[in-house]
Amino acid sequence: MVSDFAGLTDWARPLAALCARHTVMAVEVYDPRERELPAVGRLAMVDPETGERVEVDTADRRLRERFARAVSEERKVVAAALRRAGAEHVALSTAGEWARELGRRLA
Repeated sequence: MVSDFAGLTDWARPLAALCARHTVMAVEVYDPRERELPAVGRLAMVDPETGERVEVDTADRRLRERFARAVSEERKVVAAALRRAGAEHVALSTAGEWARELGRRLA
């Protein structure tokens, strides 16, 4: 299964059922640029699901640190959910040698 595993973990129960009968590799594809806020000043951000618009100042170091902590915590939650479901978790960065790493894992 290939996903960015962003957002809710409502996939955990169906994945556990799948893992009960099959060997499952959960391939998490991520872009490292999405894991930190660049310090570029004020930005308007829109939630694509709710349409809520928020202005943030990315020059604020504390905001960037909170964002990085939130991303890190979300990744831990995803990894734990995959582990509980019984799937092998492989995280591949779009900035790295993802094809080589995936090939190594599948060998």
